[in-house]
Amino acid sequence: MNEKLGILFLHHHVDRVVLNHLRLIRAHNPDATVATISAGEPLPGGYTLEPTPQLKQFHSVLIGKSGDRLVCSWFVQRKEICDRWWLVEWDTLCKVSARDYYRPVWHLPFVASSVRLPLREPEWHWFKNAGTMPADYRPFMMGIVPFMCLLSEDALKATCTLLLEKPIFEGNSELRFATAANRCGYTPCGYSPPQDQVTWIPWTELPPNPVLVHPVKHFVET
Repeated sequence: MNEKLGILFLHHHVDRVVLNHLRLIRAHNPDATVATISAGEPLPGGYTLEPTPQLKQFHSVLIGKSGDRLVCSWFVQRKEICDRWWLVEWDTLCKVSARDYYRPVWHLPFVASSVRLPLREPEWHWFKNAGTMPADYRPFMMGIVPFMCLLSEDALKATCTLLLEKPIFEGNSELRFATAANRCGYTPCGYSPPQDQVTWIPWTELPPNPVLVHPVKHFVET
């Protein structure tokens, strides 16, 4: 738990929801190095897709479902080096430190909220075009839901390096990033703690005493 934590905050625009969620992440993780990357308007000092035109083009094919392109673009440009990274989307409402939330699984190289497997959840939308997945990726195909995860530096480096060298064009970020990590030997582990409030269905009314809530797409006074 003494490892240096980095947080990569992914967003597409700047508004009061984005600013509020980023503020909360920083407030509850004061010891973390926080980097931001945007597909559109950047935050002050934040990264953008502009220095990586090929990834910008890939991202434009499926805007809003290509967080992995943002992660890889940041990886190419990054100045930050940490031991462990929390990748988090803009619509995450954080009221707990990542260290506390992930404490039971902190030592694992890749932790996601939920894992999707082709044989177990064949109905998952992003498995429908599985036949067009590159042959060398197909045996490793899996997904994470949502695109929010904790990774070791080694897992992050291996996954981004592979996706940069051998891009995947099928599916969305949740499929591509998990599949590449699995191929690199970093199989995602699903983690749902008690009172888990992380899902893919937008919250209209927040549950009581939120700890980590996703997705929250509206402004919440805190």
